[in-house]
Amino acid sequence: MRVAGTHVLLTGATGDIGRRLATHLSDAAARLTLVARSTQPLEALAADLGAHAVSADLTDRDTLRSLIRDVEQAHGPVDVLVNNAGTETVGHLTDLTADDLEHLLALNLLAPVELCRQVLPGMTARGRGHLVNISSLAGVATFPGLATYGATKAGLTHFTSGLRADLRGGPIGTLAVEIGPVSSQMMSRIASHPPTAAAFDRVLGLRALTMLDPDAVARAVVAAVEDDQATLRMPRRAAPLATLAHAPRSVVRLALTGIR
Repeated sequence: MRVAGTHVLLTGATGDIGRRLATHLSDAAARLTLVARSTQPLEALAADLGAHAVSADLTDRDTLRSLIRDVEQAHGPVDVLVNNAGTETVGHLTDLTADDLEHLLALNLLAPVELCRQVLPGMTARGRGHLVNISSLAGVATFPGLATYGATKAGLTHFTSGLRADLRGGPIGTLAVEIGPVSSQMMSRIASHPPTAAAFDRVLGLRALTMLDPDAVARAVVAAVEDDQATLRMPRRAAPLATLAHAPRSVVRLALTGIR
């Protein structure tokens, strides 16, 4: 789907990847509504790009439930939804609180699923749209300390696959983005847990993974939307393992729907 002239709603717009996504979408001539919780950085970014800023906490139930309605009433129908907002928990399960788990599940899984649910009726009525969910290779193979984070990303990837089957043959596209470690503030926080840091040091030392540049990720996401790709996996060297892990899902979807 060509993004030029489309209205793109991007969540998590002030994060390391989010800021780059906003810039590259703006460069591609999209009209942007940027969503994040941090008001001042969000408004500064929106001003730089000529975008609309919506400060919102996606873990707040009432805010989440009215977000698409409020955005579309103020700025027009959403053509492309990019669910980029996310957070991490790192540590042993017993180190986490009930609030930690609730916040993680709400932001990483409930929010993107709910926003897709809200935006789909309008996209269907208009006969066009694209849904982009930023997931993680942690949903394929989870490192020590990332059990709960990996579970949310596995759920998001599986949801996107099922949604694609539901939308087969229609005008609405989906893109699941599965990425490895990215040079970011999130990665710095993850590396604060020694078992997790040791695991990443090992796979990076073996060159099984590489540290991704957030700008390269953003450029690849925009290109994947314009090329109507169903899946984007980075780094490329990890793609075969991810493809193998997804093989049962792909085989079943092909058998049931004829969609790869």
